Amino acid sequence: MKKRTTLLTLVLLLGLGMLMTACYGINPNDQRTKAYYNISSEQSYEEYLKLQEQDFINAAEEPKYYISLDSSTAAYANIRKKILNRKTIPTDAVNIEQMINYFNYSYVNDTSDALKTFMEISDCPWNEDTSLLNVAIKAENYEIDNNKPNNFVFLLDTSGSMCDYDKLPLMVEAFRLLLDNLNDNDRISVVTYGSKTNTLLSGAYGKDKNEIYGTISQIEAQGATYGSKAIQTAYSLAEKYYIKGGNNRIFLATDGDFNVGISSIEGLKNFISEKRKTGVYLSVLGFGTGNTKASTMDTLAKEGNGNYYYVDSVLEAKKLFVTELNGTLQTVAKDTKAQIEFNPEIVESYRVIGYENKILSESDFNNPSKDAGEIGAGTTVICLFEVKLVKELVNEQDLNFAKCTIKYKNPLTNYEKELITICNKYTKEASADFTFAASVAEFGLILRNSNHKANASYQNILNRVDNEKYKTDQYREEFCELVRIKMNEN
Repeated sequence: MKKRTTLLTLVLLLGLGMLMTACYGINPNDQRTKAYYNISSEQSYEEYLKLQEQDFINAAEEPKYYISLDSSTAAYANIRKKILNRKTIPTDAVNIEQMINYFNYSYVNDTSDALKTFMEISDCPWNEDTSLLNVAIKAENYEIDNNKPNNFVFLLDTSGSMCDYDKLPLMVEAFRLLLDNLNDNDRISVVTYGSKTNTLLSGAYGKDKNEIYGTISQIEAQGATYGSKAIQTAYSLAEKYYIKGGNNRIFLATDGDFNVGISSIEGLKNFISEKRKTGVYLSVLGFGTGNTKASTMDTLAKEGNGNYYYVDSVLEAKKLFVTELNGTLQTVAKDTKAQIEFNPEIVESYRVIGYENKILSESDFNNPSKDAGEIGAGTTVICLFEVKLVKELVNEQDLNFAKCTIKYKNPLTNYEKELITICNKYTKEASADFTFAASVAEFGLILRNSNHKANASYQNILNRVDNEKYKTDQYREEFCELVRIKMNEN
């Protein structure tokens, strides 16, 4: 009964007052648009980065694989909303690594390093002919120092496309939750953009919570969307009130519809890429359905040394700004990238699951100036590889299957550190965290109708993780509910 009540509450929160408004956006018939974006046929104004699923790679020919790592989670919340509202899920909306990394895992970083790596290889749950390598990176978890002030700029999209219930009203509620966690010495600026850019607050103190909330609660959605000038204004304010050694961050809240064209988007990317050198981070919060430009939001967050989140409900806002506030605000590792080196004497071939738009070259990995992903305090980033082992293996317990090398920079000192971990033991019974992460990946493979889904099924997922051992929090319980919904649709 509790589960049914929880699910009903979510449905009501997500569906209440949904209205359709005029859409502004990139012309779907533009050839430049088609080259860069995948546009959903059912909801023609939603845009997602094209994700080209990776095939198996011969380990003898290419033993090393390189990826950028971050703690973005937007895809899962977006998929959840679509499932609860019985909407079609575009293939490229299914970003599997963001789905996996949405959840909490029990890994503990008990080292003095910002990151710790865990590796495990076991049977692949959806394909009896392959194995699964789990690479988990756990960030250090520490409480936010209440004596260290934060410098935040709320950059709020107030264009006409934001008037839906699940956009501007939800945005205001989300930032109210963040305001409740402000310290007296924090500095807050508020910039809005629609038909024009307005600076509503400039460097207000956190002690003035009521004034700040009163300001953002009066915002109305109207006009077109011109985000370029607004972002420039936001960075100018962030630099004006910059706190050395503090958290300096812009929160861009939008449906992603800048209404400026591809060339202008490229210009924004270049501008943000240059501004990240100032030490100001850009986090992007996506809102709404039907006009969502996930492609733009994901890209801007990447360029801004931040992460991309999707807020589908008040509960999700609470997760970001209350229960997991440290991970949202505190970056402990920047320019984080991984090299996975497979032993071709043991591994015949391998393929990464997800991370389609985060692949790096060897030169990128070895270049300290190459931008990569950011990881927040206390978060876990998981990367799964499906592997085919050499058939004549006898003893799987003491073999060097793969080596993982992680490179990251300290956000304050910019000093680069390297961590090396080796996987040399085959686990017949995978750990609970490994099993759950693999189940989320299997769910993603089904939703994408992957060529590599093999025997994946909703029922197999539920058989594996729909019990108290794996449902350790409300989000994991909810995951099982979502799987049941999709299973019952078929």
